[in-house]
Amino acid sequence: MVFEGVRPVLHVPFADTAEQPVVEAELAMLAGVMLDEGADGLVVLGLASESWALTEVERERVVAIAAEACRGRAPLVVGLDGTTAVAVDRARQAVSAGAAGLMVLPPRQAHGPEALLRHFSAIAAVAGVPLLIQDSPQVTGVTLELATLVAIAEAEPLIVAVKSEIPGAGSKASAIHASGLELVAGWGGLGYLEQLQRGAVGCFPGCDLGPVMGAIHRCARAGDDAAAAQLYRRILPFLSLASSSLELLLLTAKRHLRRRGIFTSEVLRAPARALDEHEARAVDALLDELEALGTPGFSPG
Repeated sequence: MVFEGVRPVLHVPFADTAEQPVVEAELAMLAGVMLDEGADGLVVLGLASESWALTEVERERVVAIAAEACRGRAPLVVGLDGTTAVAVDRARQAVSAGAAGLMVLPPRQAHGPEALLRHFSAIAAVAGVPLLIQDSPQVTGVTLELATLVAIAEAEPLIVAVKSEIPGAGSKASAIHASGLELVAGWGGLGYLEQLQRGAVGCFPGCDLGPVMGAIHRCARAGDDAAAAQLYRRILPFLSLASSSLELLLLTAKRHLRRRGIFTSEVLRAPARALDEHEARAVDALLDELEALGTPGFSPG
C-alpha cells in the first residue's frame, strides 16, 4: 500500500520580517524531527504547507529539503495543484527531486468526468509514480463522485488512492475503500478511528499532530483499540479546535511548533491573520495540558 501509515504534512516556517522568507534550516529540522519521532513518510506542498503562498522557486526548495531528509529513510509524497500544464510541470520536477508519490488536487477549471480524466491522465503520463487524488471540494469547488473516481482509476493504473477531506462523509469513505482504492483519511485526522474502521490505510495530518497520530495508528493496527481510543480522546479538544478551519489548523500548528523550539516564528504568510488573545489563551491551555500528560509530540524542545 503506497500511501499507508501516518505521513505528516510539513508546515513551512516563515521569518517574521517584511519579506517573510522561508526559513530553510527550520524546515529541515522539522522534517528530521518528524522522521525521528516515527513518521512513516513525509508530505510537502499540501494545504497545511501553505503551498498557495509559495513561489515556484520556493516550492522546488521545499521539495528538495524534504527529499534530502527522506533519502534512505522514508518515502516522500509531494502535493500538486494548478491547471493541467502547471500540474504536469510540477509533477516532473517533484519526481525528479525524489518524490515516491504525488497527491493531486483537482483543478477548479475541471468540470465533468471527461475533463478530470484528461487532467489526471496527463499527470500520470509523466509521473511514473503512484498518484493519490485529494478529494477536497470545500477548497477546490470540485465535487468528485465515486463513479468518477473509479473510472479515473480504471483508466490510469497509477492512480491508486483517494484522500477524503470531507467531514462527515463516512459512507463515501466506505465506498472508496470498497471500490479497491486506498483510502487515506484527511481533515487533519479528525474522525480517524472511524476512518480506520471504514478501511483507511493511513492519514496525512499536520506535522504538529504527526507523532501522536502515529501512536494512535500503531495502537489500532496492533489491535489495542482501548489505547488508541484513549490517546485520541486526549487530543480531541485540540484537534477539534484546529480542524474548525484551515486557517486555525495552520495557526495552532505553528504556535505548537514554536513552543517546541522547532520554529522561531508562528506567522502565516501575508495576507493572513494571527491568533487573537482569546484564541491564543485557549490554544496554550490545551497545549499545556497535552504536554503535562506526556502526549507524543507535545514535549518542549
